[in-house]
Amino acid sequence: MDVILHLGSHRTGTTTFQSYLANNEQTLKRVGIVSWRPKRLRKGMMSGLLGRPDQVTPHGFKRAQRACGLIRMETERMERLGVEHLIVSEENMIGAMRNNLRQERLYPNLAARMDRFRGAFAEKCTRIVLAVRSYDEFWASSLGYAVAAGHSVPMKGQLDRLVTQPRRWRHMVTELSDAFPAAHLVVWPFEAVAGQPEKQLRLMTGTNAALPLKGARAWHHKGHTDADLRALVAERGENEALPLFTGKAERWMPFDRAQQTALRAQYASDIRWLKNGADGCASFVQNPDTTDINEEDQWLADAAAERRASPTRGHLHDGQDSKAARQVG
Repeated sequence: MDVILHLGSHRTGTTTFQSYLANNEQTLKRVGIVSWRPKRLRKGMMSGLLGRPDQVTPHGFKRAQRACGLIRMETERMERLGVEHLIVSEENMIGAMRNNLRQERLYPNLAARMDRFRGAFAEKCTRIVLAVRSYDEFWASSLGYAVAAGHSVPMKGQLDRLVTQPRRWRHMVTELSDAFPAAHLVVWPFEAVAGQPEKQLRLMTGTNAALPLKGARAWHHKGHTDADLRALVAERGENEALPLFTGKAERWMPFDRAQQTALRAQYASDIRWLKNGADGCASFVQNPDTTDINEEDQWLADAAAERRASPTRGHLHDGQDSKAARQVG
């Protein structure tokens, strides 16, 4: 049985994909695909595992141990029932969006979080899926979600700190690979699969779109428009923040032109690293229409073995070539 961890990231269509799985749950079961989604996972199955690692109490540690045992039992039960693909879709496994903004870092506690989940999934996890997104759009969408939820509009200082924060997608890829070295780590750009959950499902499982699946174009939790956020801020009486909005019916972009340029350059650097093989850590799906990631399993296994034997594993330099590295798609 394939156990596939779909980790997001946030603001990359995770809710749309989870709703797609829910809408087609029975049809997918008939072809051996079962999904665990946030509604179930957050109610108890992952109790004690989703909180911040630096805030774990002794009681929370015991809850986490019990959760790991429960997950292992349920995973084994799925296997006995003949499930071929178990998709565990929960973006909060890598951290909460509010923590990113509060700590002004890109998933700062990822390594410690994944250490927790090793006890639940390490023996069974065959594939990990991560979506990345251009930093200007990722942070703008995250900030817009926070503002809509009642948080203050970010000022220039916070925006500057998000531009200069040191963590990148490449660090996350390497940390995930370190945590689950035997799993096949797959990365794709949000821009290539936005609003297309059926393509994500095919890439995760190898299942083609011949199934009578529904809801493929039902987008959920789209980013807030500038006009919507301006109206909310005005209603709350935050008049000093109104000049940060244009009032146009388009995506809100709080970063100025220079900040956007810097963030896009960072993303371009990460994409080059992924295209050049990601130091053997991951497959990069550049074109979801022509890629079958299942063909890459043996290559990833060989690359993982080579990384484990190499003393230079985890170096994150642009253009560094790994013997096993090659682009997918």
